[in-house]
Amino acid sequence: MKLLVVEDDAALAEALLAAFNRADINAEFCATGSGAAELLSLYAFDAAVIDRGLPDMDGLDLVRLVRRGGNRIPLIILTAQSDVGSRIDGLDSGADDYLGKPFLFAELLSRLNAVMRRAEQRLSNTMVCGNLAFDADSRVVSVNAAPIDLSPRERTLIEILLRSRGRPLNAAQLEDRLCAANDALTANALEVSIHRLRRKLKAAGSTARIAWLRGLGYCIEADAA
Repeated sequence: MKLLVVEDDAALAEALLAAFNRADINAEFCATGSGAAELLSLYAFDAAVIDRGLPDMDGLDLVRLVRRGGNRIPLIILTAQSDVGSRIDGLDSGADDYLGKPFLFAELLSRLNAVMRRAEQRLSNTMVCGNLAFDADSRVVSVNAAPIDLSPRERTLIEILLRSRGRPLNAAQLEDRLCAANDALTANALEVSIHRLRRKLKAAGSTARIAWLRGLGYCIEADAA
């Protein structure tokens, strides 16, 4: 596991890094919210532990910033503000858990393991092709964790193609499945929807593309690295 610890108290940060390393967790440290936001946008961390009282922003603002960017990694807030209202604010901001100071490291580690298990369960409901992902629960389509603005029909098309990955579907099969999803089609609607979807995927920088295999049908595939 690769963990980011966002804490401006140097002594606490050092103690946390040492404790996480003893627990075989690769932990890195950042003292500011702006620095953490940059690190989380550039590198693939598995989770982050964020102090609410950062020098340049409220830790909850960092959580909101991360979530607006489409990053769904587990986030745990650490704070001296442990009243019920503060905990509600923390969870409503997009944090996965909220732990009041002072705390025992054993409890923080237990909570971290718990949010990681929940994240793994969410991932089991996510279909991926290249840097494109479809969350079957939220029905969000994202590229590099950034959501794409798609119509309901376009999201359904992505889902159908991902569920049939490796097995091309011809136009009639796609139309049948769209109609089964209560999406009535007019003449040429499928071709128009695929054209628009291809354009949106390209604009988002997706490495997944909708291909037409002559005599077989449509499929979704990732470009070679």
